[in-house]
This record gives sequence, C-alpha cells and structure tokens, in this order.
Amino acid sequence: MTSNIEESVLAGALEYWRGVNLASLLRELDEAGLAIVDNQKTSLQERRRLAEKTKEFRAVSDEQKPNEFKPLLKAYQNEIDALTKRMKFAETSFLQLFKSLSEAPDPEPFIAGLVEERRLGEARSSAQADAARAEARVETLVAEAAELRERARGAEALQRQLDALQAGVDAAVREQTAQREKEIKEQSEDLVKHLKDRESDLQRQLSAANRRLALVQSTHESQEAERAELSVSADRELIGKLAELDIVQSDLDHSNARLVEVQAQNAKLRAELSMLTGDSSSANGGVAETLAEYRRRLRELDEETARLFASLEKAEAELSHQQARYSAALGSAEREAHAKDEQLQQLRAELKRCADYDEIKRDLDVMKSVEFSAWGQDNNLSDNEDAADDDNGEAESLEKLLVRRNKALENRLTDTKNQLAERQADLLAVQEQCQALETTLAQKTVLAERLEADLLQVQPAASKPSISNDEGGSDAIEMNSLGGSSAAAAANSGLLEIVTGQRDRFRQRNIELDDELRAQGACSSELRRQVEQVKQDNLRLYEEIKYLRSYTSTMSSNGDSTSIAISNGGRQGQIDMDTGVGAKYKGMYEESLNPFNAFHRRETSRRVRSMSILDRLIYMFSNFVMGNRRARMAMLLYVGLLHLLVVATLYRSMLQADDSSHERAPVPPGGP
Repeated sequence: MTSNIEESVLAGALEYWRGVNLASLLRELDEAGLAIVDNQKTSLQERRRLAEKTKEFRAVSDEQKPNEFKPLLKAYQNEIDALTKRMKFAETSFLQLFKSLSEAPDPEPFIAGLVEERRLGEARSSAQADAARAEARVETLVAEAAELRERARGAEALQRQLDALQAGVDAAVREQTAQREKEIKEQSEDLVKHLKDRESDLQRQLSAANRRLALVQSTHESQEAERAELSVSADRELIGKLAELDIVQSDLDHSNARLVEVQAQNAKLRAELSMLTGDSSSANGGVAETLAEYRRRLRELDEETARLFASLEKAEAELSHQQARYSAALGSAEREAHAKDEQLQQLRAELKRCADYDEIKRDLDVMKSVEFSAWGQDNNLSDNEDAADDDNGEAESLEKLLVRRNKALENRLTDTKNQLAERQADLLAVQEQCQALETTLAQKTVLAERLEADLLQVQPAASKPSISNDEGGSDAIEMNSLGGSSAAAAANSGLLEIVTGQRDRFRQRNIELDDELRAQGACSSELRRQVEQVKQDNLRLYEEIKYLRSYTSTMSSNGDSTSIAISNGGRQGQIDMDTGVGAKYKGMYEESLNPFNAFHRRETSRRVRSMSILDRLIYMFSNFVMGNRRARMAMLLYVGLLHLLVVATLYRSMLQADDSSHERAPVPPGGP
C-alpha cells in the first residue's frame, strides 16, 4: 500500500512539475530580473537627479523658491509614479512565480527517496552478490565435502565448518534485510508524517478560505434575500392589484350582461307596447292599466340602465386608475431593483477594494495601543503648538500623530545620546580617578614598606645596651652608661610614637581610600548598568523609528499623496540610519534578530539538557571557571599547590625510603 501511495505521489509531482515547465519559467524570471536591474539603474539615476535638483532648490534664495517648487514637486511625483510602476511590476513577477510554485510539492522528499532507493538497490545488489559468492563458496565446499566424505575424520569437521559458515551467512543476510526494512519503514513513516503535516496545513488553509467564502456568501445571500423580499413585496402588491382588477372586470362584465339583458327586455316591452297600441278599442280599458305598468317598468329600466352606464364608466375610470398605479408601482419596483443591483455591485467592488481592511485596522490598532497610549508626557511641546486645532475640535490624522511621534522620538534619541555621552564622560573620569587613586595607593604602600624597613633597621641598633668592656670600672662610668641608655630609650619612644601616629594616619587614610574605591566601584557598576539600559532604550527607539519609517513607506507606496515632513526648528531633518550611531545600533538590532544566534542557544541548551548529571556538573563548573577571572586564578593556585604537595610528598617518601634502606643495610664482614 505504501509503494502504491508513493508511486501515485511521485506521478502527481512529476505531472505538476511537467506542467510548471521550469525552463520557460526560468527564462521568464531571467527577463524579469533583467527588467528589475534596469529599473534599479533607472531609479538610481532618477534619485541622483532628484538629489541634484533638491540641492539646487536649497541653494536658491527664498524669493525664487516658490517658482522652483512646482518643478521639484512634479519631479518627485513622477519619481513616485515610476516607483509605483516598478513596484507593481516586481509584485506581478513575484505573484506569477508564487502562483506557479504555490501548490508545488516539495521535491526534496521524493529525490531523497529516489536516492535512498538507489542506495538500497546497490546495497541489495551487493548483498545479493555476497550471497551469490557465499552460495558459490557453499557449493564449492559441498562439492569438496562430497569428494572428501569418503576420507577420514576431517570430513566431519569440514561439514561442521560449512554449516557454521552457512548459518553466519544466513544470519548476516537476515540482519541486513531486517535493518534495511527498518530503515525503509522509518523513512516511509517520516514521509507519511510529512505528507500528513502538509495535508493538515492545506486543510487549515482550505478552512480559512472556506470561512472567507462563507462570509462573502452570507453577505451575498443577505443582499439576495433583501432583493427577494423586495420582489416578493412587489409581486404581492401586483397580485393584489390584479385581484382588484379581476373583481372590477367581473363587475364590469356583470354590468354589461345586465345592460344587455335590460336592453333586450326594453326592446321586448317596446314591441309589446307597439302591439298593444295596435289592438282593438274593445280592449282599451284593460290594456290602459297594463300600458301604464309597462311604462313605469320602462322608466325603471331606463333609470337602471343609466345607473349601470354610470357604474360602468366609474369602473372603467377606476380600472384605468388602477392600471396607472400598477404601472407606476412596477416602474418604481424596477427602479428600486436596479438601484439595489447597482448598490450590490458597489458593495462588491468596495469589498474587493477593502479586502485588507482587517489587517490594516489591526496594524493601526496595534500602533495606537503601543505607540500613542501614554502620549501625554512625551509631547507637551507639540500639544501646546497644536492647541488651536484641538480647540476647534478637529481630530488629528494618523500622519500628524506619526510626525509628532517621530519628532518626540528624535528628541528622546538626542537626549539619550547626550545622556549617554555624559555618562561615558563620567565613567571615564571615574576610571581615571580610580587609576590615580590606585597609583597613589601603590606609592603610599611603597613608602610605608620603605619606612617599616628603615624602622626595622633603626630599632635593633637603638635597643642594644651600652655595655662597657671594662668590668672594673668606677661608679661614674656606670652612671654615664645608665644615663646614655635612658636617653636612647627616650629617643626610641619618641620615634615610636611618631611612627605609630603616622601608621594610624596611614591606616585611616587606607580605610578612607578603600571606602572611596568601593564607592567608585559601585558608581562604575551603576554607570555600566545605566549605559546598558541606554543601549537597550536606543535599540527600542531604533526599532520604533524603523517601524514608523516602514509604515510611512507603506502609506506612500499605496498611493497616499500626503507627504510627511519632519521639521525641527524650521529646518527639515532626517535621521541617518545607515552611518554613525544609527549604523552601530542597526548592527546591534539586526544581531538581536539573528535567528542563527537563537538557534545556537537553543541547540546549546538542548545538548546541555541531554547530558548526564555528571557531565552537566562538569560543564557548569568549567563555564564558571572559564568565565570568572578570580575563579581561574583560584583554580590555577589550587593546581599549583596540589602539584607542589604531590612533589613534596614524593620527595619526602623518597628520602624516607633512602633512610630506611641505609638503616637496614647489613654490616660488611671485617667491619668494626
């Protein structure tokens, strides 16, 4: 089953790459690359020309600047249009390439599988060759065994050797086969896992596309439902009007039938009346009453006919009025349907045009929440300058906020640079002061050692007693010697007091110098911490400025004609992000974003976690020793003392061994 799946996947990949036509695609990309290079050269020339025009514009006087501003603005607009065209060309080329390769399967697993299959085939062929050679050897040995079977006891040993060789060959073949099957199974599992991951990614993309399609379909269905509701309401009104027209038409038909019937009765009555008027006079008495009755009925029928004619005319007028109302309602419904169609088309066009609205809104919300949340204290000057606009109630646009934020960031960057320069100058001054104090301390230490040496030389000479060599001297000589020794003791005590006071002063001064040195060390540590904090702040400021510049370039590339200028004291300025301090922080920022450093740290931590406890302790101890100067010195001193101890112990043991050997040495014959 796995081989069938692999063959189908390989066939699909081959068909797809055959449809991609990589040679023609490379030719098209080559042509597009040449066109992009030509566009870059043209853009460079145009930018140089614009730079020259800008320099010329800055060089002219203020009276001539209004006349020179329009050509310069037109040149900038032409350059913006050219940049837009080049951007569209590059985007079109990229989208064509992405369209060609978006659904392309990764050829690396298939090529790796083919290489592995070829390697397995070679290994299988080599194993088969080895097996064939082993079988040939076995056959040879079997033949030799058949020939030597009739011989002596050596045939049995040869047969056992042959069986052992056959078993070893079979075991080796089975082991290699099992190993190859295991490797192939692992590779197949990896390939299936990769394909499942790819399928899950495609499923997620498909679900996202389905959600978008469902959203569009729901919008379309809601609009279609509105249209259907409008059409249903129009149809309902039309059906009501038609029903009314049918009722009026039926009334009209009924009136026409009644009119025809009345006219027929009228004609019949007139005929009867004419018949009655032509009869004999004998029946005049009875017919007179009948004639009067008929005439009354005739008048009633005429009145009813007139009333029916009036009703008919009224019904016709109502019918014409209803038809006019129906025609007007139908035209209004058609116009509303047409307007709804146009509105639907406009909404679809607006939806297509605003397809990236969510992304832009998210970026804008993120920018506002991150950049402009605590805006009050950073731009008091800008708020005071724009107070008139705020009083008028006009909301500031995003471009103005960006300009103000950029100006505030420039001011903060300048202040931070000044603070950094001051801190560095203070640090250098403190370091120089520390060096001077260390030099003074060294000189004082040398003087103190010299003074102590002089005192050690003076004190023994002064403490020697004045002893007379003449033992039989007189009492006067003894008194003189006692007086001389007391004077020397008084001189020694005075000198000792002076030296003691000087020693105390030196000791107090050394304590003060130690305190100052510790204070300077703490100040140096604080300054180093502040310098590191300033570096981190500068990195964050550089990141914010880079983000704002990228947002400004994105706004200008989307066709926004609003020009954002940063004014500083009446002059236009821009931070040079490629040279000087900007280049230094650019390198630091890019180094912090380097994925290889993060990967190296992750791999190092993973390798350290995979070590055993003993190896991990040794690794941590070695890092501690190599990363700390005092630890290195202590380790070196410890190793040196340990070597000296070992050498002294060995030397002492050798001396003891020599002494014991001399003590146990036998006395030679004839000795004392």
